[in-house]
Amino acid sequence: MSSNNNAVTERSEITLQRLESALQRLMEGTPERTPNDGKISISRINDEAGLSAGAIYYYKAFIEKARQAIAAIKSNNQSPLSAKKVTVENLRNQRDDEKRLKEKYRAQRDEIKLFCDQVVARNANLEFALFEALERIQQLEEEIKSIKVVGINQGRQP
Repeated sequence: MSSNNNAVTERSEITLQRLESALQRLMEGTPERTPNDGKISISRINDEAGLSAGAIYYYKAFIEKARQAIAAIKSNNQSPLSAKKVTVENLRNQRDDEKRLKEKYRAQRDEIKLFCDQVVARNANLEFALFEALERIQQLEEEIKSIKVVGINQGRQP
């Protein structure tokens, strides 16, 4: 039974380490599993650690530590993203880049559609030319059948 307790303790230590890492990432403003919006809460730490809902509440000592860290951040009126605040200018640049990309992709789409239309038109022309050629071949074959061919020996009389 002691091996079972060791496994539980070891798993508990791993989970506690995941919670510590998640809190650290959120405080640094580099979360991996949650939005990078500067918000820190107990449930956000739980989500960032990748734990099932409410799993963090089994670690009461960690919850106290996390609440103190959250309170310290709020009392300093400091957000993990304070150094990385998104400015209006950055948003405008991003919007302009997206607009330019959309225009580029639309132009590419239009070029591809034009190319496809040209291929379809060329294919239709070739098919029509083939149809006309087959019709002409048929006419010529019928002409050949209608023409009576006389052999060389048949025209002479001995």
